[in-house]
Formats: sequence, structure tokens, C-alpha cells
Amino acid sequence: MTNVLGVVQAADRALSSHPSFGDSPRILAKVLTRYRFGVELFAERLPALSRAVAAVEALSDAEARRVFFDPLVRLTLEQAFSDLEAGRLTSPHPVEEMLPGALEALPLGLCESRMPSRWQVGSAVPKWLWDVAQPTDAYSRALHAAFDGVFGAKSKSGGTLLSPQAKAQRTLDDAIELLSLLLPHSGASALTHVEAIALLSAKLEGGTVLSAAGGDLTPSTIFLALEELGNPWDIAGCLLHEGLHMKLFDATRSVALIAKPEETVQVPWRDIRWTSVRAVFSYHVYVHLALFKAAALTADRALTERFGDPSSYVSRPHATSVVNNDGASPYGRSVDRARFLGEMLLTEWAHLLTPQGRDFVRWQRESLAPVDRALFLQDARPQAPEPARAAYRKVDGLRVRPSKQGECLMVFSPAAPRIHWLDLNAWLIFELSDGRTYSDMERAYLEVVGARVAPDEARRQLRSGLESLVRSTLIEPTRQQGDVA
Repeated sequence: MTNVLGVVQAADRALSSHPSFGDSPRILAKVLTRYRFGVELFAERLPALSRAVAAVEALSDAEARRVFFDPLVRLTLEQAFSDLEAGRLTSPHPVEEMLPGALEALPLGLCESRMPSRWQVGSAVPKWLWDVAQPTDAYSRALHAAFDGVFGAKSKSGGTLLSPQAKAQRTLDDAIELLSLLLPHSGASALTHVEAIALLSAKLEGGTVLSAAGGDLTPSTIFLALEELGNPWDIAGCLLHEGLHMKLFDATRSVALIAKPEETVQVPWRDIRWTSVRAVFSYHVYVHLALFKAAALTADRALTERFGDPSSYVSRPHATSVVNNDGASPYGRSVDRARFLGEMLLTEWAHLLTPQGRDFVRWQRESLAPVDRALFLQDARPQAPEPARAAYRKVDGLRVRPSKQGECLMVFSPAAPRIHWLDLNAWLIFELSDGRTYSDMERAYLEVVGARVAPDEARRQLRSGLESLVRSTLIEPTRQQGDVA
């Protein structure tokens, strides 16, 4: 176990060391510099900000963070950047009022200063908690309106903010400490990108919300359903999950990962297609949650005595849980999903990424690989036979419907039951899976795509696509060459 613990600790260090994606002090320094520069540029077009330039330059980094990481201020600054780049940054603009107001609110952040009560959690980089009392001024009303845009009546979901209490504060402090003890590098790193936490109870079409990142409407904020999560291990996991979204949001202010953000992909554990952006952000989370699970499995006795044994808690199964995963599902754990996304993002979906995006995926894959080998691969499901030695056919009972305009094939698997969306490449491989051997499939595939894809790349795409269809249980190997049919 000592050797395994060392592997986990090495991965924890590796995932916080990449200068562009892992090193939080460097990432945050870039973010603050970007906002300071932005204020200088905004003031050249918005005279009302002229006095703010000197005030911003005089701020310490801690003070600048209080100003710039406030949810409303950050939302307004990002809008100002968009307007600047579009050539439409003119007065009047919301940033002309928002930024001076934030400077006046110091040493608190703008929205934090409007909270009727003060609640903070965490000691290294404290986070303030939203209070749900009736908003009394324009800023607090705007903050509540932003929440409504995500979870309230204006959105497709239904959500309610909950008032913080001493019990919730203790629960969050415990979960933050647990995460920082288990992953003192990558876990603590993710937490530094969170400025505020809101407690909620919310429903989506898919079920109950456990946690969420604030996204574009409430940046720097994460939402947690403490009652639904129930145990410190999964609360810590959700803090990590949402903190990682905040961290990657910060990192991508200065580096582009996605070459084709408008394109979508299909993952085998969801019925809806994902944007390429979601696939990359999810991969980032699943890699770290797999490491978090490994750290929990190797935790010392003092932690389990203090926070309880993860296996002793009752919770509904979900892939991001430390306590309870769906062992019957081939993608029921974070590590399973990390393997799939890592493979696809470097093969079939690699064209969707920039060179920096591919570097981002490789770095995480290489960081997690020793942990995967040491702790998880012995539990992996048997792999499909080597493609070159097998013949393949479609699984019985599938229903299909093509969409020529959408350039895709929908396949319904009654056994799952689930609708799969196959792009043109996967559709071609699916049609070639009619009982022929892999070598016959390869010849036919090359005849179709050979004019536009180099042979080696075509063979790689065929192998990757075939493996994906096998994992999705849409096609199956029928026999080995040399066997009796």
C-alpha cells in the first residue's frame, strides 16, 4: 500500500505543476494581470473609469482578487472584454458603475458586502457564503437575478437558495479540510479558484442537482446541495469537481484548448450529445475525481476515523461519488469515463482540439496512468478481442433511423435502453459490421475514405471507432479467425 500511496501522491503533484493548466498561482496571476490591463483599456473608452485605473494598479493581489473575483464584477468585466473585442465598448456601460462600487466595498468583495450576515469557510483561501435574505439594493437584487437565470423561474430547472447556518459552515469546513488532506496539491489548487459558495436545493430534468458551477451568469461561484450529498467524502468530491471547472475557466482566459467549439460528440453514458467544450471540461474533472477516489482508497486510518469510512455511508450511486458507484455500468466510475474521454480526445476527436488542447489531454492522461495501473485496471472489464483477429456484427434487436440532413445515424438499443448518435465515421463502421472480418472491414473502409484520409490515419480512425462501438454494445465480435463459425 505504501508504494500505491506514493503513486497517488506523485499524480497529485503532477496535476498541479503544469505551467498553463496546473500551476494555480501562475494561472491566477495571469487572470489578475488580464483584468488590470482590461481596466486600463476600458478607461481609454469609458472616461468614467479614469480614476479607477490608478486605484486598481495600487491594489495588492489579495485586494485585486476581492474586486475582480466578485461574481457581478467578473460578469461585467467579461462583458466589457467582449464589447471591446467587438468594437462596441461605449458609454454608458455597466462596468462604469460596477468597478467603482467594488473598489469602495473593500476590504470585502462587492456582493459579499451586501450580504446581511457574514459567513466564511476555508482558511487558506476563504470563501464567502451567499445569504438568501430579501435583497435590499441593486447589487444584491442583480445577484439573485443571476441565480434565477441559472436555477430559478427563468431557467428550465427549479431551484431555491438556502440560508447558511453554523452546521453548514462546519460541514463545508470539514469537507474542505478533507479534500486538502487527501490531495494537498491538486485538490487545494482547485479550491483557490472558488470565491463564493451558495447552498441550494434544485431539480433538473435529469433529477436532483448535487452541485454546479456558476458558469457565465455567476462566475467564481459554486452551488452545493449539502443535504442531498450527505457525507463529507462526496461533499469534498463536489468541491473538487466544481473548483476544477473554475480553475479551467481561469486557465482558458490565456490559452485556447478547443479548435471547433461548435461541434458535438457522443459519449456512451448520456443520451444527449456533448459540445467539444463540455467533453474537455468533463475530462479534466473525471481525471481528478479518479485520483480523488484513489486517494480515498489509500487514506490513512486517522482520516477514516474522523470522517467515517466512505463505504459506511448510504448514497445513491453516481460516477463522481467516492461512496457509491454503479459497478454494473461500464462507465459507472470516474476512471472509466476518464479512460474513454482521454482516448477519444487524442484519437477520433483530436481534430476538435488545438495543439495546446491536445497537450492538456496528454498531460492529464500521463499523470493519471500510473494510478490507473496501480489501483483500477485490475477491476476493468475484459477488453474486446484484438480487432485484427475478430469478425464483427451488429448486436441483435437494434433500431436505427438515419438523419441525412443531420449527417448522423440514430441507433436505439432496447437492452440499454438508450439512443446513440453516430457521426458519419461511426455510421460507416457500423454499416461495415455485418459479420465480415476486420481485414475485410479495413479494405472496405479504406476504399471509402482513402481519397481524403492518409492510410495510416484511416486505419487509426477505424480501430478507434470500432473499439468505441464495441464499448457502446452496438456491435460485437462474433468469432476468432480460425474458429469454427
